Amino acid sequence: MMPWSMNVLAVAIGGGLGALCRYGLSVLFAQGPLQRLIAGISHLVGGEASFAMTLANLLGCFLLGILFQWSESLASLGETPLNPHALLALRVGFLGSLTTFSTLIGDVTVLGSEGRAVVSLTLLAVNLVGGCVLFLLAAASVRGTLS
Repeated sequence: MMPWSMNVLAVAIGGGLGALCRYGLSVLFAQGPLQRLIAGISHLVGGEASFAMTLANLLGCFLLGILFQWSESLASLGETPLNPHALLALRVGFLGSLTTFSTLIGDVTVLGSEGRAVVSLTLLAVNLVGGCVLFLLAAASVRGTLS
């Protein structure tokens, strides 16, 4: 296969797996056995579906922080952490499809248009601020582990 076709294949495989994980989180938290577990707090971000989306986004940010710092740390030592196709599959494919900006913006907009401004802004803040915090925590923990 040509290099670009290997890249496309890597992104497609990673994307399929990330999308399946995202769907699995949605089923577990919005319709499945864990729905009762979050019943008391899911209303803070607009309901079970928004909670599952937020969890996927935050998990993705945390995993991206780990992958980023791990790659950076090994690269600074002159080592290659993974082959480029595996990195594409993980970063662009898996984490790109696990997380979703468009669904976040859609939920925030709908909640706002329903007059639920506080819930809308809470959802946005938890995703943006929480995502940044988890990325930084993950990167710091990997940096501490590798030093």
